[in-house]
Amino acid sequence: MEMEIRFAGVQKVETRLKGATITVGSDIENESGLEPLDLFFISLGLCAGKYVMEFCRTRDIPYEDTKILLRTQWDEDKKLHTQVLIQIQLPQEFPAKYKKAVIRAVDLCSVKKHIFTPPAIEVDAHIGKGDVRNGDILQ
Repeated sequence: MEMEIRFAGVQKVETRLKGATITVGSDIENESGLEPLDLFFISLGLCAGKYVMEFCRTRDIPYEDTKILLRTQWDEDKKLHTQVLIQIQLPQEFPAKYKKAVIRAVDLCSVKKHIFTPPAIEVDAHIGKGDVRNGDILQ
């Protein structure tokens, strides 16, 4: 995967990926916008939802009334989220025999896997009109 990040005005940063444009930051009137960390947790929640939906779909279990709640615990001293709770709210008619299995299905989420097996992150900078995309990390 490769994406280019651009500055889209005062306090806005954007990228385009797979035909979608994603912008973070605030607009000029200081209206709140999503921040990069918000997108991280959104990704985790959506990934969990995708795996719950797929679990139900392959077993012909209705999933339309299922909800995923993602809550984080913030540590003010560390300035970090120190705990994430993903709660699956299953409808009354959900087969009880699948409760543990649907929880295990969320463990397959690729975002969650990347948290527990993080990629190496390398940061580099180039000055001038060189093509940053030809950096050593991608060769």
